[in-house]
Amino acid sequence: MSSSSSAAQTKRCPYCGAAMVLRVSKSEKNRGKPFWKCLTSYGATSCNGFEWVDVTSAQAEQPDDTYDATVLNMLKSIKDLVDWH
Repeated sequence: MSSSSSAAQTKRCPYCGAAMVLRVSKSEKNRGKPFWKCLTSYGATSCNGFEWVDVTSAQAEQPDDTYDATVLNMLKSIKDLVDWH
């Protein structure tokens, strides 16, 4: 079950295959909404990979006990990101 939790914290960009990082929107319209951003989006060779986190989809794909652990891990990551900024 820990592999499911760690898998929820890492993601590969569907466009270039690079690692993606979990971020939290600070815009007025989407404040607090988590999203994935491709790490190559910050360099000269940007692919602009971006995806909103779909919590509803994650719940449908996982059993309840795994989903709860995954959501808690995601919320902790989001809190850490917000506290860091």
